[in-house]
Parts: sequence; structure tokens; C-alpha cells
Amino acid sequence: MSAAADALAACAAAPLSRKAAMRAVLAIDAEIDRRASGADLLAARAALAAAHPALALVMALADMRAGGPQFVLAQIGLPPAAYAGLGEADYMVALYNGATVPRVLVAMPDGTRHDALALLRDAVAALPAR
Repeated sequence: MSAAADALAACAAAPLSRKAAMRAVLAIDAEIDRRASGADLLAARAALAAAHPALALVMALADMRAGGPQFVLAQIGLPPAAYAGLGEADYMVALYNGATVPRVLVAMPDGTRHDALALLRDAVAALPAR
């Protein structure tokens, strides 16, 4: 398993940790560099970012620029139908917390938010083959 996949597994095991999410971002970003083909690393990164939105967002998170995307911990609402897919701990939190559970999200500069774990899974899946 790659370092990016290992970091993703650690992130999935700690769904409330922004630190684990950032470790996964940095591992994926490093994996992008290792797998980039051709002599021009910047051109290869730009091509990957253009072809895969998840990788582009991971690269933007790894840049850690002021005003760029950031990880935030926020409550998300769940419809009762989603309870069946929750683990016991999340179920209890949702039950006693107004049908919400805390999650790490990616806060975009335009105000939109995305599920961090889903983004990281998409990014690992989009990594080029070795």
C-alpha cells in the first residue's frame, strides 16, 4: 500500500481529525510528485490538476495559502434514513445532537463546503499509476 493510501486509512479511522486529513493531503501531494511523469514536474502537476478536480483541490490544500481552501470541523445534518449506515458512536451523537454529526469539511473561499474524506478518497483513486 502507498503512503497516500495509508494516510487515507488513518484519516478514515479518525474522521474528526483535521490533522489526520492534512497528513493525508501532504501524503497525496508527495505521491503526485513521485508519480509525475516527464521532466517538467510543474507541467505534470498542472496537467493532473486540470484532469482531476480532486487532485487539484488536494494540491490547493497542500499549498496552505491564505484565502485558500481550509479544513474545518462542522456539524452536518443527517436524514433519519442515513442512520442505518452510521457506526454506533456516530449514531449516538446524531441521536442526541439534533440529527447532526461532526465531520471534517473543506471550506472553500467561495463559502461552499465539501466532505474531506470523500475528497481524499477521490484523490487517491485519481493518482496516476506508477
